[in-house]
Amino acid sequence: MAAAAACLRAPAPARLVPVMVSRFEEELRFGLHAFAQRSPQGGVAAKAPTKAAKDPPDTMRVLCLHGYLQNGDVFKQKTGSLRRVLKGCEFTFLDAPHEAEPFPDATGEDAEASASAEGGVLRGWWSSGENQCRKDGQEWVRPAQSFSYFGFEEGVTYARAAAAEALGSQGSFDGVLAFSQGCAVTTALLREAQSMEGHPLASVRFVILVGGFVPKDPAVAAKLRGDGDTRLSLQSLHVSGVNDVSVPRLRSEALAELYEPSQVAWFDHPGRHGLPNGTGAFKQELQALLSRSRGV
Repeated sequence: MAAAAACLRAPAPARLVPVMVSRFEEELRFGLHAFAQRSPQGGVAAKAPTKAAKDPPDTMRVLCLHGYLQNGDVFKQKTGSLRRVLKGCEFTFLDAPHEAEPFPDATGEDAEASASAEGGVLRGWWSSGENQCRKDGQEWVRPAQSFSYFGFEEGVTYARAAAAEALGSQGSFDGVLAFSQGCAVTTALLREAQSMEGHPLASVRFVILVGGFVPKDPAVAAKLRGDGDTRLSLQSLHVSGVNDVSVPRLRSEALAELYEPSQVAWFDHPGRHGLPNGTGAFKQELQALLSRSRGV
């Protein structure tokens, strides 16, 4: 790949580890070391857990992965209405490891996303490889449209380490809430959890994937698909905007095909590439998802 982009800050190099360790342990140490390097106190970069109102005794813990040009705080603000519906859930928001390059032609929701950080660093789980060698006058490629990802492996490793670190004090995760880029990272982690013993997402029972898609990068897409025959067996709710031009429903349908069909649910909202309010029919879908996940 071309020289490293100014828009990305990759995690620190891995420490040397003993030879007699598993692949998962080695990758986990890499991610945790990168975590310590980025955090001023050497601690986890996950946001403090946020509880929905009136939690019942059987609290479910939900990992939250934001989209491009967001961070954990921005995603937390945008999910307030949704989180109020998910009573009995505790939410942990992660920050992606890479600093994100704003869209040069940002308008509408893109411009709103850039402004919503309120001084915080906007982040992404990967960036477009095409932009690393872009010449003057060439088109800037948005990450969702890229055929060559830059920083995806680091993003997944970092997310895995963050989830593992959070588990140290919070028990286990029962669900994942993700938006856009975060949906691809979530699916990659769940695919890993099928074969990695002790994976931090091994206990996940449900996912809410908003504006998700299968990457156009063939190598990354292959990681999400796995062997091509084994579906991800858990409750999944896929959310798509009727007017979403960034990620049309067909791309979200391709992602849904990686999950067990009998456990897939859909909700289409009239908006664009964003999260709908947790009201009306969407509220009912969210409540039904929780009920199915709890076996009620």
